Amino acid sequence: MLKQIAIIGILVAIITVLSSCFARNHTMSLDVIGYNHTDRDIGDFSVNGKGGSLLMKHHGGGKFSCCIVIPEKYKHGMTVVVTWSDEAGKNPASRTVIVPPYRPEDGGHFAVHFLRNGDIKVFVTKYYEEHPNYPLKGDEAKL
Repeated sequence: MLKQIAIIGILVAIITVLSSCFARNHTMSLDVIGYNHTDRDIGDFSVNGKGGSLLMKHHGGGKFSCCIVIPEKYKHGMTVVVTWSDEAGKNPASRTVIVPPYRPEDGGHFAVHFLRNGDIKVFVTKYYEEHPNYPLKGDEAKL
């Protein structure tokens, strides 16, 4: 009887290990899009080293870059590193930014907003800035 329990335990352990090896990678790949709400051009930008391009002052949303890969399901406390340079492509800077909660069905693109007050906000969204359900609203949303 003890031998049978040990064999069953070993089989359960093996099945658990094998099932984790074949588990589906639950990620989604999103295009990166930027918005510059500031009074200065941004030479280029990236999110976790991916995407980004020139963002003229008070412009954005017109160009997508490929791609950032994130978990399909939001993970509490999730962050990304946003890196950017000045209009001459010099003076690189970076900041760790908290990603607000999202759902898998929100996936469309990964929006990066460089705000007038110096903050950077990011969103996983299927909407564009003109849509009433876009996550950034009010004065912050004005380019």
